Amino acid sequence: MTPGWAVVPIAGRGTRMYPAAAVIPKALLPVGSWPMLHGALDECVRAGVDGIVLVMGPGQGLVHAYLDEAMAAARRGDAGDLADLGRGLLQIELVRVEQRTPAGVGDAFMLGRPITGDEPFAVLLPDNWFDADPAAIAQVARAYETTGCCALGLTEVLPEEAHLFGNVGGMELELVDDGTYRVAALQDKLPGQFPSTGQPVLRGCARYVVDGRFYDALLATGPPETGEWDDVPAFQRLIATDGLAAQRIIGQHYDVGDQAGYLAAAAYLARK
Repeated sequence: MTPGWAVVPIAGRGTRMYPAAAVIPKALLPVGSWPMLHGALDECVRAGVDGIVLVMGPGQGLVHAYLDEAMAAARRGDAGDLADLGRGLLQIELVRVEQRTPAGVGDAFMLGRPITGDEPFAVLLPDNWFDADPAAIAQVARAYETTGCCALGLTEVLPEEAHLFGNVGGMELELVDDGTYRVAALQDKLPGQFPSTGQPVLRGCARYVVDGRFYDALLATGPPETGEWDDVPAFQRLIATDGLAAQRIIGQHYDVGDQAGYLAAAAYLARK
């Protein structure tokens, strides 16, 4: 199955990538020759979604300019990656929504509900970068279709790569099928870097296929009285109520919102 809509939040301040992100929106920082956002939008197009909800922050005029130039290049019949992206965007519905204050991803997701409704939709955070075929989000859709539950993406982290990933809570998984799991438990995000066990581990990544149950779980667990609205409590609630699935994504993955992960992705592309 292919989700009808994809929600792509880019309104965060990108403090892990300061000082570069102090001036340039993090979503436009290049991984190779493509900005992070370009990769996420290309993934949506390759997955076959009908529309994208882009949740932006105020003052992101450069992002508007990039999108507008991509579509202008397509209309001119230009060659190259930018025009190719523009051709893809012209075939779908692109809705730009403003998140006026950086209130967290939970708030960003809720801005999409009037557009996506309660039907299945994809979530992609551009600072999780993939080199995957089929598209990473298309792989996650398999777990949603197989189990009927909201689904997370999983990637394997080798012990020597643990330092390349930011905070994430531990998971307990029960195998359903080849690469498809039910999530039995999801811990809160841990302080510091992702813990290394000395063995490869499956960890969650910012690719989801969810539906109205996810919105309901967000509302049941947030927003908090103080701090940003995170999505982990919503997923923990889903585990306890409707169930939560996960799909191992086959492909290369880097957390390019982390400086070490960003440099590792650049090195990977240079080797490739």
